[in-house]
Amino acid sequence: MEKLFKKTNVILTLLLVLSIILTVVTLPFASVSHKYFDIFGAYGIAENIKNMELNMTSVVYVKNDSGEWEEYHRIHGNENRLWVSIDKMPENLINAFIAIEDETFYDHSGVNWKRTLGAIGNWLFKFDAQQFGGSTITQQLIKNITSDNDRSATRKIREIVRALIIENRLNKTQILEAYLNTIALGNGICGVQVAANYYFNKDVSELDLSECATIAAITQNPSKYNPVTGLKENKTRRQAVLKKMTELGFITTKELLDTYDVKISIDNTQKEIFEGEVNNYFIDTLIEQVIEDLMEEYNCTEEVASGMVYNGGLKIYATVDPEIQGEMEKVYTNVNKYFPYNGSNLQGEKVHVQSAMTVTDYSGNILGIVGGAGEKTVNRGLNRAYSAPRQPGSTMKPLGVYALAIEKDLINYTSKVVDEPLPHYFADGKPGPNEWYGYYKGTITVDYAIRKSANTIPVILLQDLGVDESYNFLTQKLGLKHLVEADKNPSSLALGGCQYGVTTTESAAAYAVFGNGGIYYEPKTYSKILRTNGDTVLEKKDKGIRAVSEETATIMNRLLQGVVYGSEGTGGGIASYNRNMRAYAKTGTSSDSNDLWMVAGTPYYVGSVWYGFDKQQTIPSTSSAAVIWRDIMKAVHKDLEPKDFTYSENVYKKGVGYYKNGTSPDNYGTIMGENTETSSTASQVSASSQSTSSVTSKVSSSAPTQSTQSSVSTPHQNTTSEGTSTSAPTGTSEAKPPAEPETGVESSAASQTPSSAVTAPAGTESE
Repeated sequence: MEKLFKKTNVILTLLLVLSIILTVVTLPFASVSHKYFDIFGAYGIAENIKNMELNMTSVVYVKNDSGEWEEYHRIHGNENRLWVSIDKMPENLINAFIAIEDETFYDHSGVNWKRTLGAIGNWLFKFDAQQFGGSTITQQLIKNITSDNDRSATRKIREIVRALIIENRLNKTQILEAYLNTIALGNGICGVQVAANYYFNKDVSELDLSECATIAAITQNPSKYNPVTGLKENKTRRQAVLKKMTELGFITTKELLDTYDVKISIDNTQKEIFEGEVNNYFIDTLIEQVIEDLMEEYNCTEEVASGMVYNGGLKIYATVDPEIQGEMEKVYTNVNKYFPYNGSNLQGEKVHVQSAMTVTDYSGNILGIVGGAGEKTVNRGLNRAYSAPRQPGSTMKPLGVYALAIEKDLINYTSKVVDEPLPHYFADGKPGPNEWYGYYKGTITVDYAIRKSANTIPVILLQDLGVDESYNFLTQKLGLKHLVEADKNPSSLALGGCQYGVTTTESAAAYAVFGNGGIYYEPKTYSKILRTNGDTVLEKKDKGIRAVSEETATIMNRLLQGVVYGSEGTGGGIASYNRNMRAYAKTGTSSDSNDLWMVAGTPYYVGSVWYGFDKQQTIPSTSSAAVIWRDIMKAVHKDLEPKDFTYSENVYKKGVGYYKNGTSPDNYGTIMGENTETSSTASQVSASSQSTSSVTSKVSSSAPTQSTQSSVSTPHQNTTSEGTSTSAPTGTSEAKPPAEPETGVESSAASQTPSSAVTAPAGTESE
């Protein structure tokens, strides 16, 4: 065995010698042949070193009021690395590192042969493959930037060859600058600039001799010689640095004596900046999206993508509007005012109610996002706005049914529809879905059905559209990525009782379609990402897809304005956000008021708010989401010029409705369920009444051509306020109507009086 080990050592030594010879031979041709002789990727490493700029931490930029890009945030992981040019570093600092780490730095060609051969001899004759030494600053730099740090013979061969080539490609100043900016100096700190900030609350240029020696002393063992936790050990090592500097003539004997026993004062004021900085939710969302996009674009692992974000020195041009983000954070950290309700978590512990909100423009740019109520304490924790879908309730109705029905000319603005029980909606033969207002209204118009958030109407329309048509539209045209095959049913697609649901980010982007002429834009947190050398890493251009026609978008916009300003509209609570600008909106409430929603668009922005407990529990107030939307949007729009939406020229107004050119408001028959009794007045039939007729919808023969009807099986589900459905427990009957909601949200219609009528802004019509 011993003979075999000796033989292996000899072979490895020969390989080392051959590699060195090959390197030496090829070096004269390096300028013209490096593409063909890039041994161990050395030339690529050299180019990376040459291209290092400013910092290795990624920097996020935003546009200021002047339209210029300015720094917004720095992203760093376990290593916080800020770049500083060598001419900004004290001479004593440079000399301290050379003295203690590589006193022959200016004399060798990348390798200290005397020390290296001595280390190899030790390894050969002591049969200890783990014992190497003699690394130069150039070799240490290679380890710093490649993470190639295993203690093996093959790694040492790579390192030596790389060092020789890099010294041929770069000058000593370039190498030294890169080394001093990447060296590990404890507490996740890389580079002398961050070390000066962290340990002394100083810029590196301000360090005195003793402080320079203190930082240089850390390198040999960052854990042991950390001046915060190991000041005594650091002092011993610091004194060794000072003596070596004196020996080499870098400092005088007097300077040595003056600083040898100086007491070092550690000023750790900036500790939280470098160790405990908590990103806001926008930065968290940005990081998640960039990692996802890098993995897709470059077919790499999450680990590799994360490394690029945290350590790649990327320049990220973000979409966030700092003012909007700030206003959102003001509200979301005001727990006492906006989040007063308490519930319990899975462990039975008391927790306060939660919420999330996303604000976008009409090109898909995320301008502000908050993924939780209260003070944010961790990075990349639960982000309810981006990665935690919830049942959308009635906010699904315009997306899954009404927009598609108008697009296919199944209905128009004032089409007659019948709000009556649909027999066999529940698997046990009981009719449904239940109406949150407690009874069925008989024959009503589409605009009233949307304002009132009737449940039966979207279910009837879905029967004619087909669940596949609706599902494909939602997932392929509106970006609802959390829908699954199990959602192909009326409860999910028409009423929002989804298996998982949607996020506020998804719903804001989907509803933007009604304010921008029918174009869907994928929500994004950045426009482009560049490397330090200016090369493009990722780019997101404003390439939208047409979801619906401009005419359909205009009509839906007008219909949803009725939710805010029309008689009995469920979204009247937000009308006061700005009296000079219109808004379109839809509210949503899931079973037992577990999830509350307000999704609304203004001529400038779209905002989506979810409100509820992480563990599903009833929310005492149904106006909570509307209040959050209103207060944030009031602040955001305070100084904006009044304007209206842009509407299609191919839509005309007649009476109270809006219609596509070439169509007649009266050319549509009454849409209802088969074998139901139609009435021109509101039906006083209880929402829990039963019937035995068929579920299939029926439209009179005068209606426009419609898509092929598809039979849809209806699951056993309960439907409550605003039409959200969830699976009912075995043996339970249909859900009871909820208690009367508070003003400004869906209120009881028992009295048949408007609950939230709001005067429309001047110059606009009121429905």
